[in-house]
Amino acid sequence: TIAAFLPLMILPGTIGKFLRVIPLTVSLALAASTFEAVVFLPSHFADWPGGNKIEKAKDRFAGVRRRFTKILSSLYNRRKIMVPLLVVIMLGSFALVPLLQQDLFSAEDFTLFYIDLELSPGTPREKTNRVVAEYEEKILPLLGNGEVESIISSVGLSSGGGGNTAKSNVAQIVVDLTERDEGRTRSIAEIMDDVRSRTAGIPGTEEVLFRKATNGPPTEPPVSFRLFGDNYQSLSRVSEELTGLLAAYPDLLNIEDNLEVESPELQVVLKEERASALGIDALALGTFLRDTYEGRKVTTFFRDNQEIDVLVRYQPGEDLSALALDQLLIPLADGRNVPFSSVADIRQGDALAGIKRVDGRREITITAEAYSNENIRSINKDIRTYFDTQLKPIYPEIELVVGGEFTELGNLLIQILRVFLLGIFLIYIILGTQFRSYLQPLLILITIPFAFVGVVLYLFISGTPFSTTVLYAGVALAGIAVNDSIVLVSFINEQRQKGMKIAEAVLSAADTRLRPILLTSLTTIAGLLPTALGLGGVSVVWGPMAGTIIFGLLFSTLTALFIIPLLYGLLFDRKGARQGSLEVSQ
Repeated sequence: TIAAFLPLMILPGTIGKFLRVIPLTVSLALAASTFEAVVFLPSHFADWPGGNKIEKAKDRFAGVRRRFTKILSSLYNRRKIMVPLLVVIMLGSFALVPLLQQDLFSAEDFTLFYIDLELSPGTPREKTNRVVAEYEEKILPLLGNGEVESIISSVGLSSGGGGNTAKSNVAQIVVDLTERDEGRTRSIAEIMDDVRSRTAGIPGTEEVLFRKATNGPPTEPPVSFRLFGDNYQSLSRVSEELTGLLAAYPDLLNIEDNLEVESPELQVVLKEERASALGIDALALGTFLRDTYEGRKVTTFFRDNQEIDVLVRYQPGEDLSALALDQLLIPLADGRNVPFSSVADIRQGDALAGIKRVDGRREITITAEAYSNENIRSINKDIRTYFDTQLKPIYPEIELVVGGEFTELGNLLIQILRVFLLGIFLIYIILGTQFRSYLQPLLILITIPFAFVGVVLYLFISGTPFSTTVLYAGVALAGIAVNDSIVLVSFINEQRQKGMKIAEAVLSAADTRLRPILLTSLTTIAGLLPTALGLGGVSVVWGPMAGTIIFGLLFSTLTALFIIPLLYGLLFDRKGARQGSLEVSQ
């Protein structure tokens, strides 16, 4: 069991770090319980009074053992039919996997959500405050209706997963909701949608984002597309077209890209022929503009033992406008002054606030949140098809990479699979050393895929999404599921060493070990059941993990009691029907 849990600590990424405490805690607890069982339990059992109670318990369990033995003997005699049939059923159950819902990490929802507002760059704080007041006016009627607890606004400050932003043109509104058990009937998404519709007509903002507050590791948005290329104008046009295409899907919200807002600028273009005739080049013009507005250091002097620079420039505080530039006179080397407009043109333009690069290539990322993940796959497919057929022929140098939550889940699946295979390899080595056999460990490991049948059925019937926590529990289940089979196969070997025939040894071992196998599984299930049922509070993180282990353990127990004996007989009992059949004495 430790061999299955401990490799989970090396799972990379943020989610791996978030869940790393689980294998560490379980491994330490298992080591401590093993020490207690080996060192202290024998002494306690020897001193425990009331041995006659054990005999009474055996008598009460005798009826269950007789019925179990009768069923197992009947199946054993038909093992050549039953084993292939059970394998086909197992493989058929895995056909349900594509029908399962998917979610990267089902995090707990806090009972609040954020409204992030961003106005145009340079907007004064007073105007931002007026826009926030309009939002508050639309939301305030929801107070006191049993759903909205409070509204908190911050002007000039916005916090999020990327850190805090302090600007005069940003604001954040926190809407705190009541708990479900306090009478709130609508979900957080429904209330967010209601607030969105109430505030949709408020002007003045360039970007408005509604975000749920969640607990857990940061994950990628459900929808994410990355554009790579060398021409920034082409990237911007493709990004704008894809963003408009995503806006047509009603399931999506908070559609945005990482293009930083452009800042207005004045562009000075030199009239080369005219300027050259007057002896002015681009360097001289740029130096003149810098000296005019930033000033030129002409001397220094000392005051109070400090050196102070003396700058010569135009009167400070004047606006840098096209009109102000046109009125400037540029001095020439011969002492004449010529108008600025005679040697240069002034144009209005926008400057890029920043250019993102990944591995030396320019990059734009488009992201979107979703009310539901049901249609994400079809949306990703639609965007990929549109880009390949409509945009790629026009912009062949641009590359589209589909990301998002499903891509991250796929990458995480590969990483967890590697950890899973490492755990299986360690389990095989341990069992091979114990049984001194290459085949019997493989027989025991057959329990794991049959346990996964229970996991698939649990996810399909309950509608629980296939998520990181379910994957995590599935890997851990590998170490738990084999325990019952180890107990059974070990006892079969002991009975064979005493001279029993294989058929008799299988029946005797299954009959004798029925109680410890059931108790081992039932006590584990009983410990996980309150978490799976949410008796102390429903958890979307730990509930599916507990449910996964419970159903996997149920099927692994049935596998140990019925399938492993049949497989053992099929592999080792080949001397004929007479020796390989089981008769149950009445």
